[in-house]
Amino acid sequence: MPGFADNIKSGVTMKAQCFPLYTLILSMGNPTVNLLVLDIEGFELAVLRTVPWDKVDIEVLTIETDLAGKFMKGSRQDIIDIMENAGYTRFNHREDYNELTGTNQNDLFVRNDIVKKYNVVQL
Repeated sequence: MPGFADNIKSGVTMKAQCFPLYTLILSMGNPTVNLLVLDIEGFELAVLRTVPWDKVDIEVLTIETDLAGKFMKGSRQDIIDIMENAGYTRFNHREDYNELTGTNQNDLFVRNDIVKKYNVVQL
């Protein structure tokens, strides 16, 4: 797997300046985010824990969950719990099976008011 996960296994490290997701959203004027894709090779939980969900307007997220717990403490269920507590409903992606991990690769989260407004259902 490319990215951070590969670097951990190889022992190679790289310094990078990072900013909290909330800071990036604020720098753009805190707009409505229709779709946020969070795919950072097993470190999604660390980002999700920093988001003040009551201060952002993110309607839909697709989050890579199959690597949760592989490189840092946490699990796919921890991600689901954070998102449900923040007011989102989880949906399955279609045709999203990852043969390397033996699970679905991503989970889709739709904010509850959007689910209700558009009558979003699992297909």
